[in-house]
Amino acid sequence: VALQIAPPCTSERHYEHLGRCCNKCEPGKYMSSKCTTTSDSVCLPCGPDEYLDTWNEEDKCLLHKVCDTGKALVAVDAGNSTAPRRCACTAGYHWSQDCECCRRNTECAPGLGAQHPLQLNKDTVCKPCLAGYFSDAFSSTDKCRPWTNCTSLGKTVEHHGTEKSDVVCSSSLPSRKPPNEPQVYLPGLIILLLFTSVALVAAIIFGVCYRKKGKALTANLWHWINEACGRLSGDKEM
Repeated sequence: VALQIAPPCTSERHYEHLGRCCNKCEPGKYMSSKCTTTSDSVCLPCGPDEYLDTWNEEDKCLLHKVCDTGKALVAVDAGNSTAPRRCACTAGYHWSQDCECCRRNTECAPGLGAQHPLQLNKDTVCKPCLAGYFSDAFSSTDKCRPWTNCTSLGKTVEHHGTEKSDVVCSSSLPSRKPPNEPQVYLPGLIILLLFTSVALVAAIIFGVCYRKKGKALTANLWHWINEACGRLSGDKEM
């Protein structure tokens, strides 16, 4: 008599029960009852907020995680009946294995900047500011900022910047006087021009008047001289 040996249940989709190789339940379903000698396994779907993500022989589904906002957790993947919900720490927090909780990200001190890009669910990495950059406040997100370019603003550097402070610019660029340029006294020049103009106008007026009345003035002048001389002669005779 030949003996028949049943093949072993080696597939991830099967299990052995009562000498039979029976089907497991697919993802998203749980096993309501195992197989018998005459019937296969009975599988039912997971309920709301439940899941199973593998072929299984579980008698109930697993509950999804609760992403508690009060513990700085948010859902990054809502999940479904075949995949679990995934939670992560909110922005500004990271997951700590020490307490199995979210901790606030480290704040970089002045002179240090946060390394970008920022990584979700990981603590801040602080880096020293390079030459020409600065950070003047505690921050878990801000990068080092470049010094102000005073020249582009039409100003000069009054105080040099450091890794903790920005450059201080002066109010404006100093005026530049061309070398060896003779100094001009504007008020004196204006007075000289006014005096010259007045003298020129007076000369023109005098010339015009002299041409019109020159002869009359000369005759009157000679008459006055003769009259004066006559009076002087009369006085001597007396």
